Amino acid sequence: MMKRYWIFIAILVIVFYYYEHRLNEAKANEDVLMELYQSKNNSGYITLLKEGHSFKPLAQTLEDLSQVTNQVPPAKVQKLLDQAKVQAKDATQYLTTLIEFSDNYISTSKPRYMIEYDHSVMTSAKQKEVYQLAYGSGLYGLMYGISHHYWKDKPKLIPQETQTVLASIAKELRALDKTLASYKTSTDHQLQWGDERSMEQLKSIILNEMRPHFEKIVEFKDEINF
Repeated sequence: MMKRYWIFIAILVIVFYYYEHRLNEAKANEDVLMELYQSKNNSGYITLLKEGHSFKPLAQTLEDLSQVTNQVPPAKVQKLLDQAKVQAKDATQYLTTLIEFSDNYISTSKPRYMIEYDHSVMTSAKQKEVYQLAYGSGLYGLMYGISHHYWKDKPKLIPQETQTVLASIAKELRALDKTLASYKTSTDHQLQWGDERSMEQLKSIILNEMRPHFEKIVEFKDEINF
């Protein structure tokens, strides 16, 4: 009986160490996979930031719209409005994608913050908040509304209050463009030296730098009532 007991204990020990070994092996594979994903994520982030979107064309279109008068042919104004809608959609797509690539791996964080309306996954509360701000500061809906009212109203005019807001948003877009452009040199350094910790710090800093621009644009948008 005692012999069977010790055989049973031995089997349990062997099974325990076997599964512990498999668990450690799986954990090591997961760590390697996470490192590879982090490297790919950082590389994509650098490419997006370094070779990314310019907000100057959209800013210029908004400035043009802020200066139109009743002497400008409606067809020309509508062309500007349609152009602004396309540029605004592209700008929002770029910004939300850049923020999606701002994942933080410093504290072995796991993807968990999902945005309900487009199923984007985040790794930090700050990343999620800035993403929502970027989404909320998107100008496509605003330009669509201005376009709709322009054709419905008689005479066809963009109200002075709306033009003032467009000019303010254009100024903020140029400031945002300047902010992001100032970090392109930093990404060159990160790409050359591969400092992952500095890369995560850079992402966090840029999120902080973008936030005030989005907040101001949201405030400007709120001044227009349709």
